[in-house]
Amino acid sequence: MKTKLLILLFAFAFSSFTVDNIYVWDKYKLQITVPDDFEVVKNTDEEFEMSGDGMELAISIFAEKITLADLEEATVAGAEAMKLTEIDQAHATKINQLEGFYVEGFLDGHRVMFAGLMDPRTKTTLFVAITFADDDENAETEAFKIINSLKRLK
Repeated sequence: MKTKLLILLFAFAFSSFTVDNIYVWDKYKLQITVPDDFEVVKNTDEEFEMSGDGMELAISIFAEKITLADLEEATVAGAEAMKLTEIDQAHATKINQLEGFYVEGFLDGHRVMFAGLMDPRTKTTLFVAITFADDDENAETEAFKIINSLKRLK
């Protein structure tokens, strides 16, 4: 009986256990944590892209100088430029050392979480887009975990 219980406990523990990987975009010293199935697709001075099972992540630097006060409008404009539909109201966010706004919308039947974030110390502005299937509740949870894992390294 104890053996069966132990096997059942191990099976449960390992079935719900996922390993996350930490990546650093060296150019901007930006750390991000993603599920273990993600792989780097592009890593340049201007863009950092990854994809995983049913999800895609893209981070790009916004070259134009803007202020934190203008970032809400720039985030919505960025979502519109991507041709997102059903864009919701911008939500203010502070993620570790980054401040900004995020919106959610749809593109080609997929849901997109789109954020405009600024490092107030360096005035570096970046946009983050995470795309996933609308009916995938796990992907939505993962998208929030990914975006909340962003961290500027010193």
